[in-house]
Amino acid sequence: MRFAKIGRIHGLIDTLKPGVEDVEAARHDCYINDINLMGSTVKTLIRHAVDGDFNVLLEIDVASFPGGIAYNAAELSYFMNRDGAETLVVEEAGNIVAFLIVDVQAGRRRATVVTLDVRATHRRSGYGTQLLNRAEEILTNYGVEIYDLQVDVTNRGAIDFYRKHGFKTVRTLKNYYANGHDAYLMTKQL
Repeated sequence: MRFAKIGRIHGLIDTLKPGVEDVEAARHDCYINDINLMGSTVKTLIRHAVDGDFNVLLEIDVASFPGGIAYNAAELSYFMNRDGAETLVVEEAGNIVAFLIVDVQAGRRRATVVTLDVRATHRRSGYGTQLLNRAEEILTNYGVEIYDLQVDVTNRGAIDFYRKHGFKTVRTLKNYYANGHDAYLMTKQL
């Protein structure tokens, strides 16, 4: 993947070259990704969530996690609307397939990944990695030095994913989730 910084561009998306392009739109940063996957061109976009995305994000979260771990509408809305919250979505061919919420703690140079959700049909497509990379750029701009997350101790795929991306397990949080499962607290230095 290659990243190219492009200033404010309005109406010039058709002129972008294949790869991942960072486009600063009037209200939020976006990535346009034209990658030839499995013989067809798949266009992806990473952007900040808007109000109209909420129901889709809730659907993805409920489908991604079991009861007691998935957020309900009130919880998801709370985390998305907190001061310091950044919600990024990945669109593939115009449909949201993944999202991430990160919560930047004001004045502490710390942040927390609230959730990183990818539709089951789109896992192992690199979208989680793309969201983490974009989130780290945003966190760096905030001056964040370390960020953390909590992951169910039984979610081996997620634990391996986060370790692959530089997170270290700090400790176990007993009975962290409403369903009684423990969680690992994992951190990463930026």
